Amino acid sequence: MRQPKKDDGSYSVEFFDQPKSLGGRIYGLFGIFLIFLTVFEVALASQRPDLVERFPGLFDWIERVVLAFFSVDLLLRFILSPARFRYIFSFYGLVDLITVLPGLIGLFLPSITNTSWVRILRIFRAAKIFQSSNRNNLVGGINSRLVPLIFAAIGFKALALVLERHEWWPETKELGVLLGVLGFALAVLLGAKLQLVTGRLYSIEDTVCRIVGALRLMRNVEEIRGSINEWALRLEASIKNPSKEDVAQMRTATDDLTAEFERYSIGGPNVAGFARDVAYVLHRITARSPIAYERFLRYVTFSYTGVVVLLVPGITGFVAAILTVYILLGMYYLIDDVDRPLSYSDDSLIVADLEPLVVFNSKGG
Repeated sequence: MRQPKKDDGSYSVEFFDQPKSLGGRIYGLFGIFLIFLTVFEVALASQRPDLVERFPGLFDWIERVVLAFFSVDLLLRFILSPARFRYIFSFYGLVDLITVLPGLIGLFLPSITNTSWVRILRIFRAAKIFQSSNRNNLVGGINSRLVPLIFAAIGFKALALVLERHEWWPETKELGVLLGVLGFALAVLLGAKLQLVTGRLYSIEDTVCRIVGALRLMRNVEEIRGSINEWALRLEASIKNPSKEDVAQMRTATDDLTAEFERYSIGGPNVAGFARDVAYVLHRITARSPIAYERFLRYVTFSYTGVVVLLVPGITGFVAAILTVYILLGMYYLIDDVDRPLSYSDDSLIVADLEPLVVFNSKGG
């Protein structure tokens, strides 16, 4: 149930941080729901204090449920941690303490429960979303990348909503035109990259199909059938999660194979097309978008998201922060993942379809 220590010096408890059982996943999802509920309650109370006055029992009940859950969570983590005091003074240990601190203050000093600084402490509960070291077991896919960013965004947005009530906070008006122009420019940038990377993805898939077709024709020569099968296996291994070293070795192996073709007088358009297609695949598998374009797109995307999160006022800004992070950053990460079509790691979302080559190898050519 316990796992090796993390880089911050704390220890990971599998049930909490790497849930694999149904109970662990339900526990983790319920914790995420309570974190969201806390931040939303702070945002709502900051903008509509009249609701707190009209329904004090409801807000008190929510805070008590949240306090009970995270108090038990803190206690269990402390008990199950093999280095208890090291855990308490670690980053996530302090986050867990801050998570229950606002509720404890409310129990002993109810008169200051709704003050700004207590609300700010409640917002820090959003930091617990980063505590799970394996969120794929809870949400999976693109959501595993976006959930921490969403909670970071709504945490900052809730903090901005609390601060908006102060006179010194700058007022932001007439942002619609600015955000509309910037949003259109960002859409153009994302669309241009999407066209580029999807074109690369489909071209690699088409080229692999042509390579396999050429191999099926050339394998009729008995003397080189073994060499072709060995080369095809090596190609499949090389183009999955490729490195420059893999590409260099594959080029050498391809030169050796073409030398065998010449030895057995195998030539013609089929071999010429095969050599051209292999050279194309080996060139494209490690290619990426130009670094200057990639950096500019990243800066613009995250800057635009930050402007929406911090400057769009009120509850509208709270909803806009969630939608902007989920849609805009979701698009950014998906397009960025397509830019690595042959990355078959556990975190990959979209990969090239190499089924023709896989089938060719599974049947021994």
